[in-house]
Amino acid sequence: MHWLRNPRYDLGWLILPTLLVLALYPLDYAPQGVIAAVGLGSLLLSGVHIAANWTLLYRDRTFFRHDKFRYVHMGWLIMLGSVALSAWDLSLFMSLYVYWGLWHFARQHWGIAMLYKAKEKGPRDRFDYLADKVLIHLLLFLPLLMQFARPEAFGFYTIHLYRFDLPQGVADVLFPVWVAALALWLLYSLWRWLVRGTLILPFFLTALTSVVSFACIYFFVDNFLLMYAMISIPHSLQYIGLSLHYHDGKNARLKKWTLPKSKRFRWHFFGFTLFYTVVAMGLVKLNEHLHSPWVYGLLGLTIFHFWVELFSWRPKHNPELRQSLGL
Repeated sequence: MHWLRNPRYDLGWLILPTLLVLALYPLDYAPQGVIAAVGLGSLLLSGVHIAANWTLLYRDRTFFRHDKFRYVHMGWLIMLGSVALSAWDLSLFMSLYVYWGLWHFARQHWGIAMLYKAKEKGPRDRFDYLADKVLIHLLLFLPLLMQFARPEAFGFYTIHLYRFDLPQGVADVLFPVWVAALALWLLYSLWRWLVRGTLILPFFLTALTSVVSFACIYFFVDNFLLMYAMISIPHSLQYIGLSLHYHDGKNARLKKWTLPKSKRFRWHFFGFTLFYTVVAMGLVKLNEHLHSPWVYGLLGLTIFHFWVELFSWRPKHNPELRQSLGL
C-alpha cells in the first residue's frame, strides 16, 4: 500500500485535519477576542511544529554536517535581513512574512501528497507528474490570488499589510479557470482510477482535501487572522505527524538512541515549544504598543524555518529521508 504509515495514522495527522478545520468557519462572525483565542491555539501548535523542525535539524547534527551554510548560517543572515527590512518598511516586511507563510502552507500539502507517490515502485510517468503538479498548484494558489480583489482591510494583528489590489475583472476571469482546473483534474483522476488503475488513493485524498479546504477558507472567510489560523492549524498538525514518523524511523536505525536519551530529547523538545510560545505571545502583546523593528525582526526565526523546509524534506538535501520515512 501507498500509506506513509497506516490509514489511521495518515488520515488522523496528515489528511483529515485539513477538512475538519472548516468547522471553525462560524467563528468568522464571532467577537475579535474569540478569534484571537483561535489565533493563540494556532500559535501553540506552531510552537510544537517549529520545535519539531529544530529537532529534525540539530538532534544529532546530521544536517549540520551535511550543509552548514544552508542549515545554520542562513539562519543568522535571514534574521539580520528581517530586522533591516522591518526597520526600513514594516508593512512590506510583514507582507513578505505572511505571503511566504501562505505559500509555504500550500506547498506543504503538495509535498505531503508527493511522499505517497515516492512510495510507488517502478518507472514514473512524467506526464502524470506534470499534470498533477500544474493542476494542483493552480487549485491551491488561485484562491489566494483571487481574494486580493476584496476591498476589506488586509491586516495581521495591529498591522495593515502592504498588498496589491487585484481588479475584480481579473478575479472574475480567474474563477472559471479554477473551476476548469478542478473539473479537469477530477476527470483525469477518475480516468486513472477506472481505466489505468494507477490512482494512488492517499495522494488523491491529500490533494483533494487540501484543494477543498483552501478554496473554502479563501472564498468565504473574511477575518484575516481567522483565515491564517485555519490554514496554520492543519499545517502544524501535518508537520508534527510527519516529524513523529520521521523520528520513529530514524530512532529505529540509531544504535545509541537509548531510553534515557529519548526522555531527555522529549524534555528539551517540550521545553523549547513552551519557551517559543510564551516568548511569541509576549512579543506580540508588547509590540502592539512598541512596533519595534527589532521585535518584528525576530520573526526571522519563523522565516528561517520556511527556508529550511524548502530543502529538509527532499532526499537531495536530507541524506536520511528515504530510509527514515520508509520510502
